[in-house]
Amino acid sequence: MKKEIIDFNNALVLVVGDLILDCYWYSKNYYMLSEQSMPVALIKKIKNQPGGAGNVAKNIAEIGGQCKIIGLIGEDNEGIILDKLLKHIKIYSDLIIIKNTKTITKIRIISEKNQLMRLDFQEQYIFNNFNLLHEKIINSLKNYKVLVLSDYAKGTLLHIKKIINLAKKMSIHTLIDPKGVDFKKYSGASLLTPNLFEFEQIVGKCYEEKQILKRGIKLVSELDLSALLVTRSKNGMTLFQPEKKPIHFPAISKIASDVTGAGDTVISIIAASLATGYSLEESCFYANIGASIVIQKIGTETLNINELNTVLNM
Repeated sequence: MKKEIIDFNNALVLVVGDLILDCYWYSKNYYMLSEQSMPVALIKKIKNQPGGAGNVAKNIAEIGGQCKIIGLIGEDNEGIILDKLLKHIKIYSDLIIIKNTKTITKIRIISEKNQLMRLDFQEQYIFNNFNLLHEKIINSLKNYKVLVLSDYAKGTLLHIKKIINLAKKMSIHTLIDPKGVDFKKYSGASLLTPNLFEFEQIVGKCYEEKQILKRGIKLVSELDLSALLVTRSKNGMTLFQPEKKPIHFPAISKIASDVTGAGDTVISIIAASLATGYSLEESCFYANIGASIVIQKIGTETLNINELNTVLNM
């Protein structure tokens, strides 16, 4: 595919989904209390990042796209931190604060690039006023070219089918990062981007390449999708479309320091590319390169447009 300098300054993307506060507690090293077999880590640095749908929005903004995010946060200090983290020159956040609820937070304890433990706070958002959420989406959709639904099974997208149908009527591309074992709720979407593990949860364990290809084609048909992209870590990504041969994008890098958030990078670059006017094949090509860059970083990290263009033109 032709290499070029790309920019996403005119990419208008709406992100709706589960917001999470990602916290990283860094220790230079850790030791064991031998009498209790207990690891002890002296925390040297703490870093907070927008996670879940927030990481998608940040990815879009960092590569130059214009993004609006709609989601839920709790009425707590973590919610305030997350809201502040989303204050970006290219992100407009429209958040709903749920009273008497904790913001979903994940704390990862990291020592010498190894994750020792993850601590999770709050399993799901308990939210009943979906009319308010849908009203915000309806009022926003007309101003954006692509909709990303970032589903982490945390309660924001319980009525996702309604949102898909709404976007479809407005001829807006709907990209979904799916979760769980019920993919039927995503029927009619423009693109699903499951990783291989999520894909196999739906279609069964694939032991050969031909099984992946056959079942991918079948899933596109069963769910009436415009496209399906299966991300496969060190084995790259495979794109399925109706009545077309699958297209495989080999991984640029075989070394993965941390795949956390790589799926967010993939869907973000595809969304920004489609919103700019690139074809789906071109969008996936760019996303594959972006994922190869970001998996070499530790934690939920993003990349910028300069990093992407540098690798594109090497």
